[in-house]
Amino acid sequence: MTSPDDVTPVKPPPSFSPGAALNVSKARYPEKIQTSQPVISSLSESILGDSPADRRASLSSEFSSRPASPNGRLSHSTSQLSRSGALSPLGFQVDTSDDIRSLIIRAFSPVIGVYASPDTDALVHQKGFKNGFNELIRPFGDKITGKIVIRDSVGSSRTWEDYGVRFVDLDVKKKPPEASKAEPVPSLIQIEQVLDRHVHSIDDPLASWTRGGDTGHGHQPLASPFYKLFLKRLLSTTYPAPHETFVHPVACVIAISSHTPSPLESLRQLYAQTSQGDKRPPQWVYPEYLRYYVLVHDEDRDDITQSTALFDQMKRHFGLHCHMLRLRSNQCVLTDDDSTQFPSCEWLTPSEDLSELGEQETLIDVGTEGSYLFESDVTAIKAFVRELVAQSVIPHMENRVAAWNDQVASRRRGLSGRFMSMSRRWAGFGTGSRSSGGAYGGGSGSNYDPLQGFYKPDAPEAILRKLADYAFMLRDWKLASSTYELVKGDYAHDKAWRYQAGAHEMCAVSTLLNPLASTTKTKLDPIDQLLDTASYSYLTRCSDAQNALRTLVLGVELLKSRGGSASDAAARWAIRILDMGLVGDIGRILISERVSACYASKTGSGGAKWGTRRRKAGMWTVLAADSWLKQGKPNLASICLEESDRLYGDVVDDGKVPLPDIQRFVNNLRNAVQIGYLESQGINDEAEVSSPIELDTEETSEKLDKRSHRKSLIGGGNPLEAAPLTVTRLKSDDEGPRNDDFE
Repeated sequence: MTSPDDVTPVKPPPSFSPGAALNVSKARYPEKIQTSQPVISSLSESILGDSPADRRASLSSEFSSRPASPNGRLSHSTSQLSRSGALSPLGFQVDTSDDIRSLIIRAFSPVIGVYASPDTDALVHQKGFKNGFNELIRPFGDKITGKIVIRDSVGSSRTWEDYGVRFVDLDVKKKPPEASKAEPVPSLIQIEQVLDRHVHSIDDPLASWTRGGDTGHGHQPLASPFYKLFLKRLLSTTYPAPHETFVHPVACVIAISSHTPSPLESLRQLYAQTSQGDKRPPQWVYPEYLRYYVLVHDEDRDDITQSTALFDQMKRHFGLHCHMLRLRSNQCVLTDDDSTQFPSCEWLTPSEDLSELGEQETLIDVGTEGSYLFESDVTAIKAFVRELVAQSVIPHMENRVAAWNDQVASRRRGLSGRFMSMSRRWAGFGTGSRSSGGAYGGGSGSNYDPLQGFYKPDAPEAILRKLADYAFMLRDWKLASSTYELVKGDYAHDKAWRYQAGAHEMCAVSTLLNPLASTTKTKLDPIDQLLDTASYSYLTRCSDAQNALRTLVLGVELLKSRGGSASDAAARWAIRILDMGLVGDIGRILISERVSACYASKTGSGGAKWGTRRRKAGMWTVLAADSWLKQGKPNLASICLEESDRLYGDVVDDGKVPLPDIQRFVNNLRNAVQIGYLESQGINDEAEVSSPIELDTEETSEKLDKRSHRKSLIGGGNPLEAAPLTVTRLKSDDEGPRNDDFE
């Protein structure tokens, strides 16, 4: 860290210038309906990689070119479940194991604070960005250009191509009132609202689903593109919490512009406000983070010679952690020759996503297009972000990890450190720490403050947690898991339950991310114990449903990526999410699809069908199809039905489900999907249906509706009008059959 307090002032150059269920009725429709052709576009890319304007533009163009409905394709399979895989649009797996794994790793990226002077924000306002300098550079931190080299704790280096950081504005005055309120975690209700808005904003999702070729492992399991959106919003928290340091700032960018009257003095004032002023972090945040000084040069109005001289003065006073960013102050429009579409931010919080959707609808109504940047500005920002991360942030974190590992962790791992830890716990001596009241937790000799609910940042327990989090963000998962394992016992003894739950959660995640860690059947028991302890502590002791859901979702995805017996464990934990009622209506459907994907990824022994879980996977896709239909999305239901056709076709010889009631239900569900799609297209109800299946939806649905549904934390009915989030403990003996029992 470089501080401007111990340097002599230098005079700057003088010339600076300023769901309800679908009611299905009997009807007959035309015999032949034109079969839809696959459209070459990916819903996952259109939803998750582009701006809202791009999403609507691409989807509207695809819908207008779509020739017909999926009705014809479904009518060919009413009497038989076996389907040809070549005709299925589900061969393209939108979330492969590596893709989801990379998404989880990038979700825990270093956080960099941004604090810009008023004249810097004014310069950015002229370019059309109302939220200032942070809004301008934030999307470019999602993925750093080029390869990033990181050295682990044993000195070996590894390159990463998907490394990223998150920029967070430290000036809360520029944020809207609702965003500046202190919230521990994003609301689960807001996540459900985001899913509902995205799902119901797509008129024809099937038209945007791309079919891909065989990947060498046969057909891949069903994966809804909305699940990736759900995972991103679940992991997009920007509210710092004492028990984990992933959202605590690793560095802070202090920016001034070439319009600043007293540049060096302004830098000193900005630094003072981030250390002792109103922009200082909370008392449970480690204050010694890196400061990085940026001079924003106005290419259109200021002299580069004077800015270069000022930049040389900055490097002499503040060290090498400086950068001069050359930007044009004029606003770029689409008609400019070198205009580039401004990228959208990948890691939006649920509230930000809802706000952006509302703003985008307003822009569409008034005919306004999105923001644009000059190509030279894009190149300059990418170079700035790469230099910041590769030459300053990563070396700073590596040095901190080495120092904490040598000074704190290594002593705790030794025999003397273990003896002193036991002495502190049971005899109350061995350290200079204070004593807390045992009636409130903490116990004798504890550094934990039960009244305020955190450790001081210089306490050994807080340093060990920061060491583990830094190692995790540097992707040294072996050091991270060993450190979490080392400190989680101290948290349990001090009754710091949120710390204890977080340590168990990240210990399981870092162990599963470690490629050298074994996940055989005998090795899964410790992972299950870690996940169970973390989810129980979050829910019961901390009333934190958000982090409990995050724990279980991370466990599901990382266990699924391991394959083998871990796939069965992943499915069990996904079913646990449904039993706990941690998600709303749309979330339950997405989790049901993930249960199917977990079972479908289980491979048999020696290439045989023995040991696979295709029938279970097919059952869960049928349940998902039924739920999508109740949400008024027959196209998504038809995708699930086709996936169930393929899954059942792999294990059933005659193409028929052995149980007649299930076969009848699937046939009637398929007819309901056809009718629902045609009704959504406004086709005449008096048309004729070519299907020979007698419609008996009411009888079968009545049987299935006898299942006892768990009470959701989100509340019933419309997710947008959900009840306040509360934590409930669910009974297991007297509530009837579980939600996953298919009668």
